[in-house]
Amino acid sequence: MKHIFQLMFSSIFLVAITSCKKAENKIFFEGGTPPQLAASSTNVVLEPGSESNVALVLNWTNPDYKFTTGISSQDVTYTLEMDTLGGNFNSSNKVTTVIAKDTKKVYTVGELNGILGNAMVLQLDPRREYTLQVRVTSSIGVSGGGAAGKLTSNVVSFKTRPFAPPP
Repeated sequence: MKHIFQLMFSSIFLVAITSCKKAENKIFFEGGTPPQLAASSTNVVLEPGSESNVALVLNWTNPDYKFTTGISSQDVTYTLEMDTLGGNFNSSNKVTTVIAKDTKKVYTVGELNGILGNAMVLQLDPRREYTLQVRVTSSIGVSGGGAAGKLTSNVVSFKTRPFAPPP
């Protein structure tokens, strides 16, 4: 009799466990809007003696990444790329800056001049004017260390002439 009760209890327990349905709430990435980039000027003046002054301010919009649960609260990483006109962001001398969370980058005269010529990053000749192009690529982090949802902004151009470093 004891054996029958154990067998019956085991059968009821197995039926109860196998009949349970696991409720899952899967979250899916639904995309976002490419950031819109704007520059404070299309003609940037770089002059010796004004290195601490603001030369260029770049602002862009949040891509508003969306998931099935709504707008993302994850941190967005922005990659700011600067290249000369015609380089198409593929040249070996392009400048890439990673910015976490912020939707703004301020360049001082000294910093921008250093990027353009003095620090030999873009290696531009200080005797001529250049047209530079800038764009922003946004992405959000995913588990495993990768990035998802890469969105690229419009391209903004500006003209400037770097100055030679003082002797």
